[in-house]
Amino acid sequence: MDTLRRFVSAGDRVLDAGAGPGRFTMELARIGASVVVADTSSVQLELNRAKLTEVGLATSVEGWVQADITDLSAFADGEFDAVVCFGGPLSYVLDRAEEALDELFRVVRGGGHLLLSVMSLIGSVAHVRYLISDLRAFGREAVQAVIDSGDLPPVMSGGHLAMHLYRWSELAELLRRHRCDIVAASSSGLAIGRLHNEMLAALAPDEREAVTDWAIHLAPEPGAIDMGEHIIVVVRKTA
Repeated sequence: MDTLRRFVSAGDRVLDAGAGPGRFTMELARIGASVVVADTSSVQLELNRAKLTEVGLATSVEGWVQADITDLSAFADGEFDAVVCFGGPLSYVLDRAEEALDELFRVVRGGGHLLLSVMSLIGSVAHVRYLISDLRAFGREAVQAVIDSGDLPPVMSGGHLAMHLYRWSELAELLRRHRCDIVAASSSGLAIGRLHNEMLAALAPDEREAVTDWAIHLAPEPGAIDMGEHIIVVVRKTA
C-alpha cells in the first residue's frame, strides 16, 4: 500500500493487471486513480466488481476486462500512466515472464511506472517452520529442486497453481533486459509476515503501527529485499 501511494497519483489512469478480488483496486480508487481492472478469471472479475460496489468505489473503475498478462492486446500501446501487477501474477506465468513483461511495458506510457510484486524464494525458505514441514513431507531432493530452480509445484504449495519463486538478483536481471530504470525495490511482509496470527491479533494499535513503520523503513535495504513473502519493485519505462 505504501508503494502504491508513493508512485500512483490522483488522476492517473491505471491498469490493475491480475487484479483478483480487488485488494489493490480499492486502494487505487481511494488514491483517486481511474482504474481499468484486468484478470484472466471471470470469477475474479465478478468478485472485484462486487467488492468495489460494496464499498462504494465502483465509479472509479472504467471497466473490468478478461485478459492474461501475457496478452494485453485489448489495450493500446502507452495507454496507461501506470500499470500495477501486485499479488504475484508474474510468478504464475512461469517461463512466459519475458512475454508478460513485454506486454506490461507496452501498455504503460513512456516515463510511466510499472509496479510489480513476485513471490520470493529466499523469503519463503526463511519461513523455517514451512521449510521443515516440506522437508518431512516431500524429502530433501524435492525441496532442493525448488531452491535450485525456483519452481514450486502445486503439490508443495497447498493447492496453488504452479509458481516461480524469484531471487531479487534474478528479477532485477530480467527487468534490465527491458527499456526501464529500477526506481524502487523492497520486501513485503518483512516483519508482519513473520508474526503468527495469534501474535498479530494481540498487537495494540500503536504496536501494529510501529511494526508496520519499521517494516516499511527497513524493507528497501539491500539485505532485506529478498527476505519478505514477496519482492516489490517499481520501474520507470524509458521515454
